[in-house]
Amino acid sequence: MAIFHMSFSNISAGKGRSAIASAAYRSGEKLFDDKEGRHYFYARSVMPESFILTPKNAPEWASDREQLWNEVEKKDRKSNSRYAKEINVALPVELSEDEQKELLTKYVQENFVDEGMVADVAIHRDHPDNPHAHVMLTNRPFNPDGTWGQKTKTEYILDSHGNKTKTPAGNVRNRKIWLVDWDKKEKINQWRHNWAVSVNQVLEQKNIPDRISEKSFENQGIDEVPTQHEGINSKRHERKEFNQQVKDYRKAKASYKNNQEKVNSRGHLDSLSKHFSFNEKRVVKELSHELKTYISLENLDDKRRMLFNWKNSTLIKHAVGEDVTKQLLTINQQESSLKKADELLNKVVDRTTKKLYPELDFEQTTQAERRELIKETDSEQTVFEGSELNERLMNIRDDLLTQQLLTFTKRPYVGWKLLMQQEKEAKIDLKYTLMIHSDSLESLEHVDKGLLEKYSPAEQQKITRAVKDLRAIMAVKQVIKTQYHEVLKRAFPKGDLDGLPLIKQEQAYTAVMYYDPVLKPCQAETIKQWQANPPQVFSPQEHQQGLAYLSGQLSLDQLENHHLQRVLKHDGTKQLFFGECKADPTIKNSQIEKIQMQLKEQQAKDDQYRKANIGHYQPLNYKPVSPDYYLKTAFSDAIMTVLYDRDEDYQRQKQERGLKETEWEMTKKQRQHQTRNRHEDWGMHL
Repeated sequence: MAIFHMSFSNISAGKGRSAIASAAYRSGEKLFDDKEGRHYFYARSVMPESFILTPKNAPEWASDREQLWNEVEKKDRKSNSRYAKEINVALPVELSEDEQKELLTKYVQENFVDEGMVADVAIHRDHPDNPHAHVMLTNRPFNPDGTWGQKTKTEYILDSHGNKTKTPAGNVRNRKIWLVDWDKKEKINQWRHNWAVSVNQVLEQKNIPDRISEKSFENQGIDEVPTQHEGINSKRHERKEFNQQVKDYRKAKASYKNNQEKVNSRGHLDSLSKHFSFNEKRVVKELSHELKTYISLENLDDKRRMLFNWKNSTLIKHAVGEDVTKQLLTINQQESSLKKADELLNKVVDRTTKKLYPELDFEQTTQAERRELIKETDSEQTVFEGSELNERLMNIRDDLLTQQLLTFTKRPYVGWKLLMQQEKEAKIDLKYTLMIHSDSLESLEHVDKGLLEKYSPAEQQKITRAVKDLRAIMAVKQVIKTQYHEVLKRAFPKGDLDGLPLIKQEQAYTAVMYYDPVLKPCQAETIKQWQANPPQVFSPQEHQQGLAYLSGQLSLDQLENHHLQRVLKHDGTKQLFFGECKADPTIKNSQIEKIQMQLKEQQAKDDQYRKANIGHYQPLNYKPVSPDYYLKTAFSDAIMTVLYDRDEDYQRQKQERGLKETEWEMTKKQRQHQTRNRHEDWGMHL
């Protein structure tokens, strides 16, 4: 997980240190020290990634590491001179190497180089779990002409008449005035805070839940013992032993917390058990024994995820030739028990919901939504009412899809078209690999024991990955189908959704989630009004807040409107938001285009990373779209016919409109015929 570590130190002559030696050690380069007349070189098993960043008024030689630090030592010749300030900073392991470098470069440029310092950066990756960087910074600024500037100046202390004052010993009184604030404690605290903010912004953009802080556990209100940075000094082993003790303590504390959660799970079960019949209580006890877990809503979700992954790996072992009969039997038994437990808890949830929320319309909520509502009711020990209940249901509906997808895969869902493309490419790769030994997808679907024994380890690994990809894609497809169908069924209760392709369902789904988040049944007249004049969902102030979030100036939880938060988390609704902002006269198009360009660049980097780490990943770029164009596309005449298939009023209006159109076409042709006759008769009818 991401950690915060940033330490500052000085490289000074007073401690017998050399700027040349320090730069050589950190960069891994061989550097010559002019003053000592010798080379410094420190061999490394993993060569650091090093580079130099210079301010605008720095001379060209400042970009040369050897010349830079030799010039520093020539300028500062005192026995206590401070040659450089050094920063040691830990890089977040959740990011790729390119992303780590980009994050560090941007931070160093904005916080140090733009202030007038030269930054000599070296990224060390000797240990994969400890990527970190050493940044050596010059202490002396440059003048506009590229010469060395002054760090301080002397100011004489004058009396009321403007004359110099003297000490009793006869010396002129003076004081040192710092021309830069790079050594002030407030400045260092600001740099530490800025690093935490920079890292957290990137982690949030990547949907990574971890966050870091420059504050101590005590200041954050966290009741934990902090570990110590081990480093390479003489106390390293002592700190290592201390850190091990802290880890053991945290492990014991986590174990205790896990036991407490089990007790709470049992308590949640007890709170629902009063709705069980005597026979159902007996079944719960049997199922708990079979599934080896307490029967609760949370535990069944975890069990479902575990069984899905277990079955994936077991089927592959079976195809390779291992005897997994016993494991498959256990899995099938647990899947059957899980299904029974699900059905039982669904009954309990419905009974509990009717008692706690009698005003809730069951036709307007799904079983999954009611389960999540009871989960939150249990965890917070609160019965939600009125607008708070509606807000909870909207948040549940928005988060449910993401939660269900995470059951099967860690991949972000982008769109149905991309999902189908991934499935197609996975099948093609699998097909060509199987053809090497004259096998086919059909033979693999039967999962014959030992089918893959004749394949090489590399081929087996490739098939294993493709099979896991396909199983995950199939599970995700089912979740998406269910989600789209349930949402659209509430918005269009008289529609024939089975006759609508999933890509078209996705378009309508996105529009409904943007313009009708409470999922009230949509009248055909309402859709026509949307198309003629797209409603403004958000206020000008909310437009500015949304754009501030997209540009990285605000975090998601700083947005007060929960619907705005939901809209900005998904690419489809995000494009509708951009289209609405363009229609806002208080916002300049240049501001929107700048943010879109930033997001596009970030998306390109994310796509590059995912393509390198996720099999069959293909980028899918959303094109900017105006709300009126999107609504006309999402609710075309063909789609409207399907969505209002059993709506008698709509069908009658459509027939009447069709007759009028036919009448108008016949009248138009008749007029054209008369006009043509007039021309043929040389205008005799005029």
